Amino acid sequence: MVFFSLLIAGQAVPDKPIIDKLAVSVANGTYGFSGAADRMGGSADTFTECVVAGTGLGSVDKNAFERAIAMPRIGSCHTGKDQILLLASGGQVDPVQVGQYYRYWAGYTVITRPVLAFFGLDGLRIVAGGMLAASLVVAFSVVARRAGKWAAAGLLLPLFFSTNLMSTPSNSFSHAMSVSTVLFGVAISAWAAGKSTRTMVFGVGFSAALFCYMDLLTTPAMSWAMCTAVVAGITYIRTRNAKAVLQGGILAAAVWIIAFAGTWASRWAIAALFLGVRTTYKNVRATVDFRTTGEWDNVSKDLFAPTAANWNYWLGHLPTAKVVLCLTVLAIVLALLVAWRRNGLRAVAFWPLLSLAALVVVIWYEVLSNHSQIHAFFTYRSIPAALGVLAFAALLLAARQSPLNGGEVHRQDSLGSGLHPGETRADAPELAAGANR
Repeated sequence: MVFFSLLIAGQAVPDKPIIDKLAVSVANGTYGFSGAADRMGGSADTFTECVVAGTGLGSVDKNAFERAIAMPRIGSCHTGKDQILLLASGGQVDPVQVGQYYRYWAGYTVITRPVLAFFGLDGLRIVAGGMLAASLVVAFSVVARRAGKWAAAGLLLPLFFSTNLMSTPSNSFSHAMSVSTVLFGVAISAWAAGKSTRTMVFGVGFSAALFCYMDLLTTPAMSWAMCTAVVAGITYIRTRNAKAVLQGGILAAAVWIIAFAGTWASRWAIAALFLGVRTTYKNVRATVDFRTTGEWDNVSKDLFAPTAANWNYWLGHLPTAKVVLCLTVLAIVLALLVAWRRNGLRAVAFWPLLSLAALVVVIWYEVLSNHSQIHAFFTYRSIPAALGVLAFAALLLAARQSPLNGGEVHRQDSLGSGLHPGETRADAPELAAGANR
């Protein structure tokens, strides 16, 4: 209900200033091109950028509540350009040409519509870039506090140094907003995992729900893997217990996908109440069938074809991918050697356990086979995110000291405080008890 109320607030922003600002972008040539190069070796998702900019437009006969239900949108790029100019001149778009985007939450309209009305498309790109930068700072700070700076760097750097993520604010701002939601969710999950199991469940669930609200099915596997990984890693720090780490990781992974799917289903339920169950079901079912097993040129139904398509796109298009892959593998090997020398093979044995979260990327690719192959030019980002999970696990183990002396937990950071980053002295009894267990 909170999410839907925000949709109504976003739709309450008048269309005219949005249309006027978009008409300026059309005249300036900054709107209306699909399939542009990202200038980083791959393709920019300018098609989706046009979709997001036009979401909420086209149904002048509906009030804010009705538009929040159906979520109208004009066409993308070339078609949308003509429709924007028509609306700016006082005309109306043929209702047949106005789509209904209620199969997604389209929560981004809470940001895009007011920002477009005040600052236009160029201003929206600046805001999206600011969101991406802020989310990186917040995610790194929170994860570093809970798991250490090296582990936080291992988690995030492969994603930022071997993808076109840095270009997204200027050519596909919707992706910058989606990834910023992923990173804010990682920060929330890391913070919650350091509190209690109940707080972790709510934190991971909220992260998944927020991502579902803001995203258009771009890289859900990235959020799923990274949130699960930080929970498993922080559980290891708190307990040093294999069973607890496995249970914490499984619980986080289950909570994430349940919250994600439940949030999405609630959107369809709201639409069904007003648009009809049959209409909503047919719309959603057709899309789900197509994205999982639908036919499309160059789409293979072979096992692991989606994973291979994304792996090959990453290595074949991103000029830094191979170097980042080699450096990350080297860092993992060195980190595991350090963990072995410090704490023995038992510590190294935790690495596969902490790395299991990376498997959800492959699972997602294989289940959404059609989507993962058609959109490999942006879904590939989950590959370096999975690589970051592997590096996070290894660097976390390298930085940790094993429990000593009959269950007493020995903790020492670079400041010599005897505590892990993010812990207080009040945590010591709980941690010691965890070690005894």
